[in-house]
Amino acid sequence: MNLTKINKLTTAYWVMGLFILANGGGVLQANEMNLNSDSIGVHEVTHGSLLLTTDIPNKYIPSPLLETNVTMKISGMVARVKVSQQFRNVGSEWAEGVYVFPLPEQAAVDHMRLRIGDRVIEGKIKEREQAKKIYQNAKLAGKRASLVEQERPNLFTTSVANIAPGEQVSIEIEYLQTINYTDNQFSLRFPMAITPRYIPRTIMPTVTDTVNINDRGWTLLRQEDNAIKVVDAARITPSINTEDEGAINPVSIYIQLATGFQLSELSASYHAIQKQQDGHGTFHITLEKGEVASDRDFELIWKPATHDAPVAAMFRQHYEGDDYALLMVMPPQIANMKEAVAPREFVFIIDISGSMSGDSIAQAKAGLKLALQHLTERDRFNIIWFNSSYGSVFPDSRIATPLRIAHAERFIERLEANGGTKMLPALKRALTKLNDFKLLRQVIFLTDGAVGNEDALFKIINNDLGNSRLFTVGIGSAPNSYFMRKAAERGRGTFTYIGNTHEVLEKMEPLLMKLSQPALTDLKLVWQDGTVIESLPSLLPDLYLGEPVVLALKAAQFPESLTLQGNFGSTPWQTKVSLTGGRNGKGIAGVWARRKIGSLMDKRLTVHDEISRNRFRDRIIDVALKHHLVSKFTSLVAVDVTPIRLNNPFGSHKMKTQLPKGMNQQKVFGMAKTATPAMLNILIGLFLLVLGILCWPLLSRTSL
Repeated sequence: MNLTKINKLTTAYWVMGLFILANGGGVLQANEMNLNSDSIGVHEVTHGSLLLTTDIPNKYIPSPLLETNVTMKISGMVARVKVSQQFRNVGSEWAEGVYVFPLPEQAAVDHMRLRIGDRVIEGKIKEREQAKKIYQNAKLAGKRASLVEQERPNLFTTSVANIAPGEQVSIEIEYLQTINYTDNQFSLRFPMAITPRYIPRTIMPTVTDTVNINDRGWTLLRQEDNAIKVVDAARITPSINTEDEGAINPVSIYIQLATGFQLSELSASYHAIQKQQDGHGTFHITLEKGEVASDRDFELIWKPATHDAPVAAMFRQHYEGDDYALLMVMPPQIANMKEAVAPREFVFIIDISGSMSGDSIAQAKAGLKLALQHLTERDRFNIIWFNSSYGSVFPDSRIATPLRIAHAERFIERLEANGGTKMLPALKRALTKLNDFKLLRQVIFLTDGAVGNEDALFKIINNDLGNSRLFTVGIGSAPNSYFMRKAAERGRGTFTYIGNTHEVLEKMEPLLMKLSQPALTDLKLVWQDGTVIESLPSLLPDLYLGEPVVLALKAAQFPESLTLQGNFGSTPWQTKVSLTGGRNGKGIAGVWARRKIGSLMDKRLTVHDEISRNRFRDRIIDVALKHHLVSKFTSLVAVDVTPIRLNNPFGSHKMKTQLPKGMNQQKVFGMAKTATPAMLNILIGLFLLVLGILCWPLLSRTSL
């Protein structure tokens, strides 16, 4: 062999080996971050979809989605929402479908209808296991049937049995939702996408609620009750369409907004809308384009005129012998009272995982930089980052000198989104005090909340919060609001949502203003002796500048008034609230029941013995059945009485879903399924490098 051939061959081995090692490592990193989009168990649903069973056990493939129509009726502090999604079985065989859809984390789901042709089947609330048995028996008997189950407070599934070939199916879900009010503006958000969720491969044994964790960080999820051991990941894992395939699964929205007062602003944060006001003062709102892609959440905002800004509002309902009320009180004195701002310790947590790629990381970095600009040399601060790993800018919180802030800003500039979402170690690190500073400690958490181990994270907050306060900032077009809101609630802080980079200043400035003012703390309700009122939340949160307290109340009969007491800084504060009058409203009992179920679920997390957990489970079932609500332990089931399918096989169809807007698909899901496995790439690369080394002596001898 001549020198030229040996030289070329050796060089080729080296180049190929290095190239494959480099790309193999890249594949390994991508797969460590997430599985590819065609795999089972990759991520939770990105929006409503229908998955049809195939002849392969535990395998589901989606059917085409025709359209989604959303109707909202907003009156006072409550919205009644109906979501109607139509599907068609385009195959030649009968099918069973599993319909997956996100809803607001505070939604009280109380109605389901299955429409097939002229048939309308109304769902009934049953205990979850009983509902599943009814559904399974109907399916086997060839009857049309449907089942609605809760997988998360903001994620539900509907199973539909015996869809005939060519048949169109309409599934209607109705729910109640309370309206948010803060900083003199009302808002309502409807989720149309869900960010893919990540579950870390290594979780603390004392807090893990997962099983079957694979070597890439994704896992099947285990429900806590004995009835549902493992959620079938195929049910909530439709395929993702590629970016060049364009938008799919359009959504139309129609809203009736009856405010009862004049508005200074009515707008949608991320969508163009058309609005008209009728002679009764009700606004009729539609999307300007008629339909939009289901790739980001919809948010409606309306602001009352300054002279109509509410100080208190009450809506009540009499339901099955009890009085229910939804009460909002805006403490008017808070904004007028002045107290010196104490020095603070700020701990910022920034999520730089793969799901934060694209627009989200830009929003998070801009928000973090803005927060640093508000620090003074009386404050201390640190920044903790996380993806597949975690770290911090400083070993501990440091005085916010101009030099250190400049160093932190340079650090922020270099951040890139990549890797997994191993949130728990970073959160635990942020909540662990490493010093004895006598400072108010405020933790600001910027993330999209793309996790599936929420309960484990809530336990960390419960155990390690201490005297700190946790403020969550939801980043991106479709953050996991259930985790964000609940984490802030448990952390005695607030939740702020930033949907695009243009909102950073608008949304962060009010949050930073709140952090600079003393909060209204140690809140409690006082009423007449002998009166029994169930008030939710039972533990009242701290109130910050511009925030009301919103209470859901239940009693056999309300007293004439109650008193709200607390401390504003070092100054005692109280206000008396009348419970007479108020507007009658539908659904107030359902809103109370939804909060009661959430409170019982929180308490269930704090106990570990099976007897106590079962007691909480029974109480949740009682509340849900009485108020006709879907919960973790109750489901809606609908069955037609007439068998229609006799010994016909099931067919299958396929449909893809869409990532939230602004998300980088490559960084979230890594290489395609056909890519060479990372470990094999690395072994091939090493083999070629070794081969190149073995050829080197031969090349040397030849050159001599």
